[in-house]
Amino acid sequence: MRAVVSSLAPRSHAIARVVCRSAHAMTTMTTALTMTSTRGAIGATSTGAAASIRARGCVGRGPAAPRRWLARGSRAGDGDGGEGAGEGDGEGSDDGGGVATKRSYRPGALNRLPNVSPGEQLIASAVKRASRVTPNRGLKEAARERSKGQKQLDALTAGLCTPLKGYVKGFPSPERLHPFERALLELTLSDKKYRTTIEQVDTLRKGLLGVGKGFSAQVTKTTGIKDAEAVREQGFKEVEAFYRRSSRHVDDLKSIAQLLRRLPVAELETPTVALVGAPNVGKSSLVRVLSSGQPEVCNYPFTTKGIKMGHFFIDDERHIVTDTPGLLARDDIDRNKIEMLTIATLEHLPTCVIFVTDLSGLSGTSIDDQLQLREEIYKKFAHRRPWIDVFSKCALVPVLGGTHATDMETLWGEEEIAEANRAIAAIPKAMSTSADEQLGIAELKDALATLLGEHKQSLPASRDDYTREKDDRPEYIHML
Repeated sequence: MRAVVSSLAPRSHAIARVVCRSAHAMTTMTTALTMTSTRGAIGATSTGAAASIRARGCVGRGPAAPRRWLARGSRAGDGDGGEGAGEGDGEGSDDGGGVATKRSYRPGALNRLPNVSPGEQLIASAVKRASRVTPNRGLKEAARERSKGQKQLDALTAGLCTPLKGYVKGFPSPERLHPFERALLELTLSDKKYRTTIEQVDTLRKGLLGVGKGFSAQVTKTTGIKDAEAVREQGFKEVEAFYRRSSRHVDDLKSIAQLLRRLPVAELETPTVALVGAPNVGKSSLVRVLSSGQPEVCNYPFTTKGIKMGHFFIDDERHIVTDTPGLLARDDIDRNKIEMLTIATLEHLPTCVIFVTDLSGLSGTSIDDQLQLREEIYKKFAHRRPWIDVFSKCALVPVLGGTHATDMETLWGEEEIAEANRAIAAIPKAMSTSADEQLGIAELKDALATLLGEHKQSLPASRDDYTREKDDRPEYIHML
């Protein structure tokens, strides 16, 4: 029996090896078949997805297929960016011709700038909080002092760097601002001052981080209590000294935030009527009679000139009416900051334009210069802004049916009358108004309501979509 068992043993081992090899081969074959079927399914899915995407026009054919882009700082599926940073989203497409870029902006970014603490207050608060940090429990003597030094230095560094990082992130780059707000930024402060101050604060933050982390690592390598205490004290002194050498940049950033938060917000959801014309032609008076209440005076930081803003309602919908700083008949490159505010308003806000021309001779700008100014502004904006022409102070203009005072008889000779008649012929559809006498005001309101109703699509109910064609005008107009 033992001989039989002995003779069968080698055979059983051989059979077992054959069975194992067969099982391994079957497993390998099954795995290969599974991978092949999976690849086929993935390939079919990818092919179907690509075909579906092509059918929707999202991906082009060939090697030059266009890509869909989201603006920096935005998330897919999220139309709005975060506060301050990521103020918009964009997408581009190429249909074989020029490239069109469409961006949506969330206005009011400048009003959401963070509150910056004064430089001295920031360092005092950080030192006070860091000094209260205690070491880890259960440690004795030198280890306790090392723990205390490390934790206090880390707390001091964080107490300075964390708020500075928040300030830097809270100030959006000018490219992310709505074009109107970027124009206001450049008029008020300049891009260079804005960017430079933010960069200086960020440089201060990075330097503090390096100094603080360096002393924190150094204190952990000490062996005695006095050595650890000396390194900690030296670290505090160096961090404070480094901060105070550049703390003025923090105060500069605070001043910039206070200045920019006072700027007006672009109310893109509210249709705006802008009265435009030369200085002293009666725009403010018309704002007063067109408004439902007492107009508000908005003082811009870069000028002492008051901007009157009021509101009125058409079918229970609120509209803003505002006068703009007076323009002179000259090229944009020669305009001052006050005039460029008017250009920025027309360029970047969904406005309806009421161009005001004064034929009375009392504005200080000749009628010919006013006509030249109107022609220039009309060519630039009338094709994309609803437009109404108005003759103001008609009660003082004889050719408009008005009567002049005795002391103004010398102002109306044959030459002045001929000049006024040329203006009437040049702008035949202009409406005659007089704010003080309420002449033509009701007719102007009716015409304005009709015009706004006809052009409602050009006055968006939500965010302002600014579309820029390739080689077309820039995202914002350079101020000066």
